[in-house]
Amino acid sequence: MTASHPMKPASVAFRFIGQFNRADVITKWVDSLRLSNIEIENQIEQAWRQARSRPGVKLFDGPLCRLERFSAGKTLELELSRTSYKIFWGTNLTHPDLADRFGPEVLANPVGLSCALQSSDGYLMLGRRNVSLAYYPLRVHPFAGSLEPAERVDVFANMERELSEELSLTAEDISQIVCVGMIEDLSLRQPELIFSVRSNQSRARIEQTLDAGEHDVCVAIEPKEDKLLEALNDPALTPVALGTGLLWGRGLFGAEWFDAANRAVNLGRHEPH
Repeated sequence: MTASHPMKPASVAFRFIGQFNRADVITKWVDSLRLSNIEIENQIEQAWRQARSRPGVKLFDGPLCRLERFSAGKTLELELSRTSYKIFWGTNLTHPDLADRFGPEVLANPVGLSCALQSSDGYLMLGRRNVSLAYYPLRVHPFAGSLEPAERVDVFANMERELSEELSLTAEDISQIVCVGMIEDLSLRQPELIFSVRSNQSRARIEQTLDAGEHDVCVAIEPKEDKLLEALNDPALTPVALGTGLLWGRGLFGAEWFDAANRAVNLGRHEPH
């Protein structure tokens, strides 16, 4: 396939693409370099108060891992510091423009985790986020979460935990899990690790075990070039879902398909609220 479509304004950027198994990923705690001043902290507090006043929205100021630096070669090395959801909300989610004024160091930049979950019968499984979620409500998104602090941070264990919570998948239900890249939602300016996950469970079984706490329904995409391109042009997809679908297609159809599809389906910037 050749690239015959004009490049559209990007909603997602690919920071690296690769194949990293559990033993290939190294995490290290470092001091935080996040820039802070009174104006920034006041913005964060105001945004948090406004968000907490919204009826029916789930918010919890939990601890997160800030990405300070990364290196992707034979191994994937992640240097992390501590941040929180409140800081994420007040910077990346509601005031990413602070980075234009003060520099990118002002952002919380927590590491997100998403997966291209493939059922045993070959479907890419995504979920439609429910209305109670604080950002991207009612949009189609991968099964995902955030990297949480621990003495030794295991990105694979965090991804497996999310699959357990959202779909009741156990270790026995997962036949393969590989980190295949890092993308950035350009609206939020947030880094997101993407995993390729193959399940022993069928599409029907995964749909049956969906936890309604975050997603209303599963969205299944057939493993065919035309069906995937059609799905990736759906504006209901979040930027992370778009990037995840493109990486899944790259694994199925090759790098040439990926390059052409990336030019064809980037849909422009998305508002998270």
